[in-house]
Amino acid sequence: MDSIIAIISPWYKAIATLLFFLLIRFFYRKFLLSLLHHLTTRTSFTYFKELLEAFEQPINIVLFVTGIYLSLHVSPVNIVPHLPLIEHILRSVIVLCFFLGCYNVCSATHGLFMDLLSRAGIHANDALSNIFSTVLHFLIIILGFFTIAKEWNYDMSAFIASLGIGSLAIAFAAKDALANVFGSFIIILEKPFAIGDWILADNIEGTVEKISFRSTCIRTFPQELVYVPNSLLSNTPIVNFTRREKRRIDFIIGLTYGTTYEQMETFIQLARERLLSMEDDVYENDLSVNFVAYGDCSLNVRIICYIKTGIQIEYLKITEKINLALMQVMEEAGVHCAFPSTSVYFETPLQQENAENAKTPPSQE
Repeated sequence: MDSIIAIISPWYKAIATLLFFLLIRFFYRKFLLSLLHHLTTRTSFTYFKELLEAFEQPINIVLFVTGIYLSLHVSPVNIVPHLPLIEHILRSVIVLCFFLGCYNVCSATHGLFMDLLSRAGIHANDALSNIFSTVLHFLIIILGFFTIAKEWNYDMSAFIASLGIGSLAIAFAAKDALANVFGSFIIILEKPFAIGDWILADNIEGTVEKISFRSTCIRTFPQELVYVPNSLLSNTPIVNFTRREKRRIDFIIGLTYGTTYEQMETFIQLARERLLSMEDDVYENDLSVNFVAYGDCSLNVRIICYIKTGIQIEYLKITEKINLALMQVMEEAGVHCAFPSTSVYFETPLQQENAENAKTPPSQE
């Protein structure tokens, strides 16, 4: 027993130091984080909780690695922590945890960039925030790589020079990907559409769900998810239905040929008055109701107006109101809608022609 104690006694400080840091780590995870999360509900900073969650795991790793390093420092093998390899590993782990926390911040606080841009006077959409977040991810990875490489005394000048030599080949190999990246910047800068807009591009119609570096995600009305390359969108006509401030209604009502002059005049006058009375839904300046043509089987009245909405559901409701109002006007004017029909006229009545054929004797040859 005394021999065991004699062996363990030099390690008391090391074990106590390691247990102390494990206790701090336990206290941090169970109590301090709970307290900080509780304080987030009372602070005005919206993204404080996301920041805590972003650095939670990196801080746990740093506490654990630091505890092992200091326990070795006070142990009988205290020469180990002073080895250059161990020091490089410790500093590399700390640097890696710091950049890991920054990387998590970019992933978690998506709305933080939008708030910062709006406070700077830059009005941006979610697509710009996504691209800005992706650029920050890339920069953090590059900075972390160069920082750790510098810690290990790696000469980065040769690496950068090799990148310059191979960049031309990479550019040729990734020209389509680069075209999509530049296309995404064109879309963000010109803003032909935003997330949530209803668009038609390259015979693909639907709602924009996401804009990334490579492509734009469009949800079609049959609920299919289509990824369109940004290089294609930047070079094709785009119809944005969402940004319509008003919608045009243009249709023809065909009345029967039995409609009299007075009935036609009454119908046109009542239709104009009824549409003008719908001032909450229809623009007055661009409204016209005119008898325009004698059709094959109807007297055609053309109705053109613009309604005060660009939303599809409201457009359908207003169109229904207009159609019901015109049906009521036709009832009041005593006119009826025509339908496609064909009339056949004979120069000689059939009965008379049959009688003459019966009286004529058959010819004999």
